[in-house]
Amino acid sequence: MYEMHAGPDKSGGTLVWHVMAKQADLTLCGQKRFAGVETSDAQQAGHCTSCMALFTELMTSAQQ
Repeated sequence: MYEMHAGPDKSGGTLVWHVMAKQADLTLCGQKRFAGVETSDAQQAGHCTSCMALFTELMTSAQQ
């Protein structure tokens, strides 16, 4: 299972949604779990392109 967590992008500027395995400490793109992100800010956030690409690879390989 995977979860979405809001946090800064790799440059540390823009708030994005990252993908991480449940009970993991790192997102798929290698960032640490984030704490204290305001829900109202996260509602408008985009998605981490690195996490989404890796997640797509994982889901595609799981179906083969």
